Amino acid sequence: LSKVLCPGFRVGFCTAPPQLVTHMERHYAVAMLHSCNLSQRVAASYFETVGVEGFLEKAVVSTQSTGKDLITKFLSRLALSREPSPIRAISNYLLSLPPEKDVLSLAGGAPAPSTFPIESVSVSLKSGIDFKIDGAAMATTLQYNRTIGLVELLEFWSKIIGMMNPYPGPERQTIVTTGAEFGSYLVLNALIDEGDTVLVSDPIYPPLLLKTKAMNANVESIFEDPVVGGLCPKHLRSTLENWPETERKPKVLVVCPTGSNPSGANVPESHRREIYDLVCEHDLLLIEDDPYYFLNYGEALNSFLHYDREGRVIRLDSLSKVLCPGFRVGFCTAPPQLVTHMERHYAVAMLHSCNLSQRVAASYFETVGVEGFLEHTKQVTQYYKSQRDAIISALDRHMSDLGTWIVPEAGMFVWVKLNDISDTTAIAEMAMDNGIAFVPGKAFAKGNVQSPHLRLAFSIVPKERLEEAVIRLSSTIREHIRRSDNASDIIAG
Repeated sequence: LSKVLCPGFRVGFCTAPPQLVTHMERHYAVAMLHSCNLSQRVAASYFETVGVEGFLEKAVVSTQSTGKDLITKFLSRLALSREPSPIRAISNYLLSLPPEKDVLSLAGGAPAPSTFPIESVSVSLKSGIDFKIDGAAMATTLQYNRTIGLVELLEFWSKIIGMMNPYPGPERQTIVTTGAEFGSYLVLNALIDEGDTVLVSDPIYPPLLLKTKAMNANVESIFEDPVVGGLCPKHLRSTLENWPETERKPKVLVVCPTGSNPSGANVPESHRREIYDLVCEHDLLLIEDDPYYFLNYGEALNSFLHYDREGRVIRLDSLSKVLCPGFRVGFCTAPPQLVTHMERHYAVAMLHSCNLSQRVAASYFETVGVEGFLEHTKQVTQYYKSQRDAIISALDRHMSDLGTWIVPEAGMFVWVKLNDISDTTAIAEMAMDNGIAFVPGKAFAKGNVQSPHLRLAFSIVPKERLEEAVIRLSSTIREHIRRSDNASDIIAG
């Protein structure tokens, strides 16, 4: 729709045989989940308003400085083979010029703004505050943008990063990504070659397994600390110090330090420092995938950026949990050398993230300010803490004899281990018939091995129905146990 609606929305279509679409969908799901809902909804509402004839009528009219370079040795062959787009380079330069600079560009293939049918967008907040995007702001929203992201949005997020890491250190740069999920995809593509090993916290976030599998990379699990939770530095040290000399050493450690998915555990402050020291000692890069940073129910913890004296930390942030997931807005803060290669990948994959969601987010931040945003995150955290307390209370009442769990310190999940059950996959299938859904632990395990765990998300079921959900779950587990016992008796008989 770039040439007949506007390029800034980043909306296109692929019509193909279903078998191909199935595999494209699998790629999309692990790369960025889906395209920006906001731009899709505005486009759909526009089409609904003007109809097919109105759109076709419109279409007819339309046709008229860096320090030490630590990163390069870690880059994948694919990243090193990517060259900058000459057209994007010119476009990015032109977009960086001040408005008073009078340049008549015959370079890029940007559509004429006069043909864009959308004039403005009005947004109403639940707090009662309204704001409108129009004029110059709307003009830049509708047009192609710099690959790295909207200036105003990046300026705001730099303040947030500055709060996480107030001390001067290695040079860093931030790029806007289509959700943190796509940020992870871009980073891994820039760093990992076939046969490389990625160190990850166990239990493992499933999309990370899928990404590394598609790259023919190896995954080495690092256990979470059984006492305090979060990735265990003792096991990390043992793994690195005993790495086989005949094998390539790992390049990257991936850590979800706040509310690890699925365990809900935080990496304690003392362990963060120790993990970073090990990363330096063994010459690794650390990907800090931290979408639940603002959903921490205890004392604030430092980002790994706080300790990064050598430029080894690549931080991924997301607005999905504190603004909304449909906008698909995330950030990657990393050494500039890495961002350059991510930008090259981005430029040929989708040019840039959706401008409309970036603009609405930037306008929201401009309206409420840093303090207003942080106050909002506190309210969001309090909501999820209340949800967490409700489901833990229900589990204590109805499932204390069936399994064990640790109260999550952050995030949206409870990680439950059932007693005397080797795998929860069959229970998950039964549960759907009983009106309850959860993710079996097998999904979070390397090698598709059996798991007695299950992940419960307490984010969207209304608080007053969480006990009902746990009762349904408890009944399903007990039914499964009865059936298993009966089957055993029949076999024994």
